[in-house]
Amino acid sequence: MASRTVDVVAAAAPSADPYAPGTTAWALATALARAGDRVQVLYPADRDAPSAPTEVTGVPLELPLRHPGAAVEGAELASAAGRRVRPTADLVVRDPVGLGPLGGRRASRGGPLLVGFVRGLELATYDQLRSAGAAGFRDRLDRWRDRRSVRRLEEGALREADRLFVDDPEMGKLLSTEYSVPANRVRTSLPPVPPLPSAPSADAARGNFRIPTDVPVVAAPAAFESPEASGTDRAREAFRRVRSFFPGARMIVTGTTAPTEAHVASAVGRDGATLAAALAAADVAVFDRRVPGFDPGAVLALRAGRAVIVGPGVRFPADPGDAVRTLTSDDPGEFASVLAELLADPASRRPMAAAGSAFARRFEPQRIAEALLEQTAPLAA
Repeated sequence: MASRTVDVVAAAAPSADPYAPGTTAWALATALARAGDRVQVLYPADRDAPSAPTEVTGVPLELPLRHPGAAVEGAELASAAGRRVRPTADLVVRDPVGLGPLGGRRASRGGPLLVGFVRGLELATYDQLRSAGAAGFRDRLDRWRDRRSVRRLEEGALREADRLFVDDPEMGKLLSTEYSVPANRVRTSLPPVPPLPSAPSADAARGNFRIPTDVPVVAAPAAFESPEASGTDRAREAFRRVRSFFPGARMIVTGTTAPTEAHVASAVGRDGATLAAALAAADVAVFDRRVPGFDPGAVLALRAGRAVIVGPGVRFPADPGDAVRTLTSDDPGEFASVLAELLADPASRRPMAAAGSAFARRFEPQRIAEALLEQTAPLAA
């Protein structure tokens, strides 16, 4: 297919953090560029952010922030990006869709196709963040007004798109229920998970963490800077319960702080290189986030060939089958039992690694980009 001109609207500047909010947009933009498209990414300016990937043209937007701190602040990005979309664009991608329409795209039938990725409903996020009761009438009135604005702006962004992509089929049902989005405008697409930087060998990685090469190692990457939200306390408790059965066993906590504890190494860096080194050093990786949602770190651990344990808060947009061991509750005893089983039996980890590698391939950005091309080609005909 001929090269296209593609504009991608990302919610955040590029970041070395695999969990950063704009990661999926940048991964998709890079994959499209590597496939031959001419891609520019429009994103909120951040002077502390690294440079955009060399494959794409980064366009930082200085947002006016007319409503700093307000629930509708996200619509500032749509307004600014809409003015910078190239007149020659064949395809405009919003990831995530966010708030507010880009506006002014189609003066004629020849305008660009617009697709949006719905990673979650902004209205649901607003309700969750403001779940505590309002103090008085004025607070309740302000909340009602803010919620109405969020709903109006989200509806505008959704209605503007020619095609909407969701991680989970259940999200399609929510779009229909909340915003009357027709089912024929919605498609399912897995979130792209970009690769980590090249990892050192297992021995070299363990040397970096001052861990012997002949002991079991557990990695506990944090999905959030907050150890509480990431559930690292539960991972440490499970490890503490099994450590007496595995002399010399170590745990590596990455991406957040951890209390000083024997046999637990802490690497607070949230960059991909730190995570890659921790996974290279590990035999088993555990993810037990308290905030429910998709965890790209689990996919990266599967891609690295590690046995993976996930808690009930980790949600996959597709059934991982035998690729992971899923805890059924928050019971630390269950967590410790599964962890001990995998540490004690390396042979049981091998079929998990094979299944995990196959499952992780489904999240490769190039595959997601190819699927996007297939789903939008009929619209362009």
